[in-house]
Amino acid sequence: MAGLENDWQAKVKRVFIIPLMLANIAFVAVGVITGWWSVAIAAAGQFLLFALIGIKRWRNLNAAPALVLSAVGVALSASQAAGATVLALLAFALLLVYVFWYSKNGRTPSPALTVGSPLPALSFTDLDGATVESSSWLGSPTILLFYRGTWCPLCNVQVKELAEGYRDIESLGARVVLVSPQPAKESAKLAAQFDAPMTFLVDNDNAAARTLGIQHPGGAPVGVAPEVESVLPTAVVLDGDGTVRFAHETDNYRFRPDPALFLDTLRDLQTA
Repeated sequence: MAGLENDWQAKVKRVFIIPLMLANIAFVAVGVITGWWSVAIAAAGQFLLFALIGIKRWRNLNAAPALVLSAVGVALSASQAAGATVLALLAFALLLVYVFWYSKNGRTPSPALTVGSPLPALSFTDLDGATVESSSWLGSPTILLFYRGTWCPLCNVQVKELAEGYRDIESLGARVVLVSPQPAKESAKLAAQFDAPMTFLVDNDNAAARTLGIQHPGGAPVGVAPEVESVLPTAVVLDGDGTVRFAHETDNYRFRPDPALFLDTLRDLQTA
């Protein structure tokens, strides 16, 4: 948990995303109504960034195309009224805030997830409410993914990629366990989308995340997620003894690990 942004930043981030979208919609509307197309183009950079999330393999959301589009809008505004330039600059500034402040969480690596260390004992519930202990995973490798929830589009892309590559994972004798603090009914909706026997678990009150030090106070956006606290996106590969062999703790929720890294770790375990 050390290194997360302070309380005021977390509180501002909780309410940031909805006003951001409303502001960009307003910029586009003003640009269309007034004929200041440069403003609409500058605001469209943010929408482009979100649109890219839905494209397969865009688990790593590169902001460069969105920044270039928004900057083009600002440049074009120079040939229009001063008001157009002001609005285009505001739209560009909001995009910069989103990319370089909002999507970063300021985390530092969790000592509990140090490679070579045993995973602490954790307890979850499955989608039917039954208790599941992490000790039940002993005996075979496990890919353990903590995701924020179905409200997080990048998390959905990440889960989809694991589902698509599940047969390769299974062939290496491993299981996939997906954990979120969201209610079981939401995880059940996500699980129903995939024809892969992945295990979806609920981290009640973020207890397991707290044990690992990967909880994110105020990490769930107001108006987007029902909960207040979220979890920092985290991917772990455990060997059959429950020892951490790979850990990816992103400091930016727009960037997630390539599933190929999981497969490489699993193959290394087979040859060890």
